[in-house]
Amino acid sequence: MKMSNYVPPVAPMSKRAIEEEATKLVRTHYPHVLREPTEFPVLEFFDHVLREDYQLDTGVDELSDGVEGMTWPDGRVMVSEETYRGAAIGIPRCRFTVVHESYHGLKHVRQIRKALVDSGELVLYRRTTIEAYRDPEWQANYFAGAILMPATMVKRMAAGEGRLILPIAMAEVFTVSVAAANVRLQKLRISSEKESRTAGRG
Repeated sequence: MKMSNYVPPVAPMSKRAIEEEATKLVRTHYPHVLREPTEFPVLEFFDHVLREDYQLDTGVDELSDGVEGMTWPDGRVMVSEETYRGAAIGIPRCRFTVVHESYHGLKHVRQIRKALVDSGELVLYRRTTIEAYRDPEWQANYFAGAILMPATMVKRMAAGEGRLILPIAMAEVFTVSVAAANVRLQKLRISSEKESRTAGRG
């Protein structure tokens, strides 16, 4: 996932709104993912759900060097062959990239298409100059974390694991990187109940 430093601002989305979107999508298509901590079926979602339920043209394409995924205003959502194969064998970064790119297709294609129709051009801004909640890359990253590591399931795991072990356990159960698990815990402001109980005895 090679993100550009310049992006088109999109409609504001709060963390809470993205969490709700992610939960609704998972509950609709993969309710078992919300019953117990488990791996989200990334490629089944990309290959079938996005095509059949959201009319997006998903697939594998030859992209520029270093580009792992790309979404076009016409509804094409493509990932590189390396990314797709990586997701198929459970490489965390590749799985994350597929879901990240999927959100661009679900949420941003229509907005970008409308901007092109209204003004005839797409105005890009340096990412550091726009609010995070209007940054399509920030939104897609947050959504990917929420889909791959549902909040309710993370909280359930936190009830039984120490904070130092929790990211490793999450990485194994959700097939994500330890770094992504740590970011998710920070976003959710979660510390394990074991830690809380220990701190309370101090």
